[in-house]
Amino acid sequence: MVVNGNPDSAPLGDSYRKQWKALSAWFLGPRGENWDVFMDTFKLVFKEHIDLRKSYFPSDPAYITDEMKSSDAYKSEINNMKEELLKMLDLMKGSVPFFSPRYQGHMNWDVTMPALLGYMAAMLCNQNNVDSAASPVTTGYEQQVGRQLCDMLGYNINQKDDVHAWGHITCGGSIANIEALWASRNTKYVPLAVRSALESQIQVEDGFITKDQVEKALMFELEVYDGGMKKKPLKDCTTWQLLNLKVDTICSLPEAVMDSVLPENDPAKDSITSSFKAIVEKEGVMEIGLFQFMKKHSLKNPPVYTAPANNHYSWPKAGTLLGLGSDALIPIELDSNFRQNVSDLRKQLDHCLSNEIPVLSVTAVIGSTEESAVDPIKDIHDLRNEFKARGLNFALLADAAWGGYFKTMLKDSPGIDEASSRRNEDEDGFVPYCELSEYVTKQYNHIQLADTITIDPHKSGFCPYPGGALCYRNGKMRYPIALFHPEVFHGEDDPTMGVYGIEGSKPGASPAGILMSHNVIGLSNRGYGRILGQCTATAKLFYYMWLTLARDDDPFICVPLQDAPKNYRDFKEKIAYGSMADIYRDKEVRNFIKDIGPDTLINSFVVNIKDNTEVKLANKLQVALSDAMNIYVGTDSCRVPLMVMQSSLDAKKHGEGLRSFKRKAGLSVNDNEDLNVMVNSCMNPWQWNESIFAIGDLFRMIVLNCIGRVKDKELDVQHQFLMSGKPSFVDEKSDGTFFLEYLTRTDIPEHQYQVSIKVKVDPQDERALWKYIDCCDRNNLPVLLETGLPRYDTTDDNLPNLYNIIHLSDWDKDNRIPWKLQHDPNGAEIHLTVLDVPRYQRLDLSSSVSKPEKQKYFIYGDSDRTIMSHVMSKLPDYRQSVTLARRPHSLTDRMLKQGVMAEVEKIQEPLKEDSSYDVSFKGELYATICSTAEVRKVSMPATILSV
Repeated sequence: MVVNGNPDSAPLGDSYRKQWKALSAWFLGPRGENWDVFMDTFKLVFKEHIDLRKSYFPSDPAYITDEMKSSDAYKSEINNMKEELLKMLDLMKGSVPFFSPRYQGHMNWDVTMPALLGYMAAMLCNQNNVDSAASPVTTGYEQQVGRQLCDMLGYNINQKDDVHAWGHITCGGSIANIEALWASRNTKYVPLAVRSALESQIQVEDGFITKDQVEKALMFELEVYDGGMKKKPLKDCTTWQLLNLKVDTICSLPEAVMDSVLPENDPAKDSITSSFKAIVEKEGVMEIGLFQFMKKHSLKNPPVYTAPANNHYSWPKAGTLLGLGSDALIPIELDSNFRQNVSDLRKQLDHCLSNEIPVLSVTAVIGSTEESAVDPIKDIHDLRNEFKARGLNFALLADAAWGGYFKTMLKDSPGIDEASSRRNEDEDGFVPYCELSEYVTKQYNHIQLADTITIDPHKSGFCPYPGGALCYRNGKMRYPIALFHPEVFHGEDDPTMGVYGIEGSKPGASPAGILMSHNVIGLSNRGYGRILGQCTATAKLFYYMWLTLARDDDPFICVPLQDAPKNYRDFKEKIAYGSMADIYRDKEVRNFIKDIGPDTLINSFVVNIKDNTEVKLANKLQVALSDAMNIYVGTDSCRVPLMVMQSSLDAKKHGEGLRSFKRKAGLSVNDNEDLNVMVNSCMNPWQWNESIFAIGDLFRMIVLNCIGRVKDKELDVQHQFLMSGKPSFVDEKSDGTFFLEYLTRTDIPEHQYQVSIKVKVDPQDERALWKYIDCCDRNNLPVLLETGLPRYDTTDDNLPNLYNIIHLSDWDKDNRIPWKLQHDPNGAEIHLTVLDVPRYQRLDLSSSVSKPEKQKYFIYGDSDRTIMSHVMSKLPDYRQSVTLARRPHSLTDRMLKQGVMAEVEKIQEPLKEDSSYDVSFKGELYATICSTAEVRKVSMPATILSV
């Protein structure tokens, strides 16, 4: 919705009685649910593009003729292109599925359909926004996006006012942050350049202004600190005073100085002012360099800048790129909520003031990328005013690369009040809108106090990469970093964006996609704010799930970063088991959820083994969890059922906040070690409590596996497996693969697993394995294999336990674990390569485990074999594996390879050979499939196991 017919204002979202349903039109969908809409719309996009090519001078001849198309060379190259594309598409299947609710890692999720379609439409035109001559349309889009973002963030975009905002697109937040510091540095030194420019004209005969005008200009009064804030002539100001002027004063200083000496009606005023600006630029730091500039002005102390200790790596990088050095960055301590500690900032600024160390900028992070913390920007702004009155001034920068779009939650759209539509809450798909906490709301209501704001449409704006942005409160602050090269700048009226900022060439497709998304969805609480409001509800529910994840008798604890209220357990029944509508209706629960958890969608937490105090072991467990929940090169994504990111909190930078967190997690605070943490970014607006707590159950089982990986240390433990289904080379297909089922035991901790693996025998061992299988068949014995003892380097962190034997292919290649043919009279050994692990699960021995109403089996296999393996639950229970005569109907190749959980109807006893059973499982799109399992052979006889 365009506001008051002004396309530059931030558009508002349209209002609906069932507002949450609008979101379903904005995304392609986790399962591609809107593929038909997308394809129809993209066909329109592509048709329009082809029509554009055909309509441009339609009488021009065709260059690719039918004769060319019929040539062998043409056909060969087209076929080659298709083949290479198919190869690429096949490899792309290994990409991270950001679109899936199972992805809970980085700050990345699906992009909006409007953004994707707008991007693709402009991409076909391949415009370059470095120069308006190479992008006459998309340059306008970039200008419009810049003004929309400035307006949404609270800046003044009325171009008739002397101080009005300006924004542009960058490739990402890192570039925007670097540019913000670059602009702060160059702006800081403009007053000295102005004074030098004027003093240089005193020595020049027949200059563009007279010596009397120069003298008058040097008498231009500035408000500076001199025992108090006073007006003082430019020529009488000390260097320190000129280094601490207000940003707005500096931005207008060259024009203001000329206005003071040139009559308003002087016809040469504009040209004289331009000439003066050119001299100021020649005297400026960008022209002569920081070293020469400091030398010329006898600046003894190099400048510094501050950012919170958890700053993004782009901030120290900016210091090195600008010649300041990364040591110029003063990290500010964090408080217990991992927000910038204003008291420590005050301490650092006091030191700079006392020693006359110039401060270029102070950065407030509005949504840190690990702790999800929003710095107290209002308090930091008030602190700047306090120091300004004492003679120290600086630019205030907001790094809202992650958190910028959350401001849309505070921008109202006219329409139906949320409370008036509560009768619709019981409908399927309802996800409540969770407001920002009172503290976070206060900071966003003051974010416009910053001189620059970094904001990333490709993060919480759900737009394609590359799509960052930088917004200036005072658009003139960009001038000290402008390079007006004649190749890309064509005069004062030229709208070219490429003369500002760091980048040269940049895609016009990026602002096109962003603009389309803004205009369709709207930058208000019923548009982007609705998306982020639902994501906020998701983040709070995830926080509560992590908080209550571990059961009382679990061998681990899970501790979120943010403190929890003492009465948090009182809400478990309603939050975990009630409907989303129930949560939304209950004011007490709703307010409780609003006030807990992270500031902006990102949950960080640590999983620690009970009674462990060593940070080293806790770190090792987080690494194991990350290995189990991330897709790496060569990883089959279907074996990663949940993706959560791992990061690290720096002990030195995070200070008391981290020490306090370690205490909560039962860890030592005396080792001064960095702490690894798990990070869960909640960017899926459709996740409700039922699915969140189901993810928690899945994560809990992964934790149990990973504890085994880092704690199972018995080096002399051997593991036995039974063959389940004949190897295919027996059937003369000669690929040497077969499946093995693990012989679970409950009396040895290292054996408390249920495991199904697919292996391949080394070619030189095929004959030995064939003879062994034949021998077992003749003697009616199970085909039993046992892992031997590997060669092992005791300095290796990866112990030869069951997890590592099966999962670490590189480790196995180095150690070459032998597999004993257990019933072979000669004690023969073979070597196997693990190809796939359909199932690896530690037994859940918690007292809270209950017997299922129906027996559960895990069905898996390949095109030749289908296997059912019993899923053990509360002990005593039995282990069993059977081979099916054929695959149950509706079980697709992909599902069989991945494996599905099935329930056996009407029976509780083990399965029998040559029998048929009714089974049910979840098929495509979560449909319940009722089918039949025909047991051909019991490959692992049922054996009762007790605690």
